[in-house]
Amino acid sequence: MQFENHDHQDHVTPDLISQSRHETNFREYLDWLDRQDDADPAARQITIIARSPRSPVIQAMCALRGSLGSRQVCVQIVLSDVDPEKALRNTWEVISDLSKDREHGDLIRWANSQGILEAHEQLVLGQQMCWLGDAMRREPGRRDGFDKFDIDAPQTCKLSIQSFAAMWKYASPVPQWMLREASERRPNATFAGPDQRALATLSFFRQLEKSGTFSH
Repeated sequence: MQFENHDHQDHVTPDLISQSRHETNFREYLDWLDRQDDADPAARQITIIARSPRSPVIQAMCALRGSLGSRQVCVQIVLSDVDPEKALRNTWEVISDLSKDREHGDLIRWANSQGILEAHEQLVLGQQMCWLGDAMRREPGRRDGFDKFDIDAPQTCKLSIQSFAAMWKYASPVPQWMLREASERRPNATFAGPDQRALATLSFFRQLEKSGTFSH
């Protein structure tokens, strides 16, 4: 994404600028991947913790879906907010296309609790590159006051992968009915309505939030 036309620059938002920066990060990772003689599966794994499917890091991933797919990259995502629905479904469409043999609960999850907003957005590219952004409580357009991308940071990646694993374990699969429009792309998936177990889990999280268990 480039902003060469001055008329367009007048309409560039902070989120678009951030998305462009993330696209650059993704391309740097893809260039690195192309230089590897025989990259193992872990090098082709991307994990993302994001505020919502509209977060610039998610939008950058969606913009580069073709480049990611041609390199057999797999993406897993944890979101703290699944709105808006259109962006969520587009995100699901992209990551499901990248991992056609994996079920939705193994690709995208929802950590719906006020306390989760204290966590930082993050992107881990293989085991080599890592981005950390502001806490997810920051409003859109103000999320990147803290912004750090490391190119050669295996130790940071290791810690971030552990952080993602902990968040993933806590989070719940996004109810399938929220992804219904993507059913034609994943004919083996079931989109018959709300997943009652998932909804019960989310209800439990909301009760914990009201009780202040996750407050800081």
